[in-house]
Amino acid sequence: MSLPVSPRRVARMAGIAVTVTLAVCLVAPLVVTAAGAFVHADWYGQRSEGAAAGGALGLFRYVLGLWSGAVVTSLRLVGTVVPLALFIGTPAAFAFRRRPFPGSGSLETLAMTPLAIPGIALAVGLLLGAGRTPRFGLLVAGHLAYTLPLVLKTVSNALEGESVDLERAARSLGAGPWKTAAWVTLPRLVPGLVLSALLVFAVSWGEFNVSFLLATPLVQTFPAGLYLTYTTNSFPVAAAATLIFLAPILPAFLAIQALGGEEFRRGLSS
Repeated sequence: MSLPVSPRRVARMAGIAVTVTLAVCLVAPLVVTAAGAFVHADWYGQRSEGAAAGGALGLFRYVLGLWSGAVVTSLRLVGTVVPLALFIGTPAAFAFRRRPFPGSGSLETLAMTPLAIPGIALAVGLLLGAGRTPRFGLLVAGHLAYTLPLVLKTVSNALEGESVDLERAARSLGAGPWKTAAWVTLPRLVPGLVLSALLVFAVSWGEFNVSFLLATPLVQTFPAGLYLTYTTNSFPVAAAATLIFLAPILPAFLAIQALGGEEFRRGLSS
C-alpha cells in the first residue's frame, strides 16, 4: 500500500520541473550558438562572405579582423565607465545615506530615472543637447546614465547594512571625515564596490540601444557590431562573434552571483 504524496512534495517537484524547464529554455540558444561556431555541418556550405566555412579558428580570426576596432572601442568604453561610475556614484551614495540634505531624496530618485528612459530617447537627447561632443564622450555619457543608478543602489544598500558605530568611534578618537572614510568606511564597502564594478562592467559591455544609435563608422561598439554581424553575415560567423562577446561577460556574471552572496559579505567583515 503506497502512502499518499504530500501536497508539499508535489509543489516542490513542480517547482523543480519549472525551474529545469526555464533553465533549458535559457541555455538552449547558447548551446545552439556555440555549436554554430564549432560544428561544421554540411548545410553550412559557403559562407556569405564568399569563403568556405573552414575551421572554428578561422571563424574567430575573421570576426576579430572584422570587428577588432569595435572590440577595442568597447574595452576603452568599459575602462572609462567603470571607474567614472564608481568615482561619481560612491560619494553620492554616501551623501544620500550618511549626510542627507534638503532635497536629497528627490535627487536620489531623479538619479534613478534613466533606468526607465528608452535608449532611443536618451540617445536623441544626448545628440540634441551635446551633439558637438566627440562621439566617444557621448557614449560614455549614455553608459553612465544607465550604470550610475546601479552603483548608487548597490553602495546605498551596503551602507544601510553597515552600522555607523565604528565611524562614530573613529571620529570620537580624533579622526577627521576623510580619514574616517578612508580607514573605516571604504574598507567595509569593498564587497559593495566590487559588486558595483562588476555590474557596471556587465551592463556597459553589453549595452546596445544607446551604443547602436550613437555609433559612427569610426566609433563602433562590439554589441552594435554583433547586431550587424547577425544581419549581414552567415550564422557560423555570427556564432563566433557571439562567443567572443560572451567571453568576458559570462565570468562577470558568475562573479556577480558569487560576490553578491551574504557569505562573501560576512567573510570580508570577519
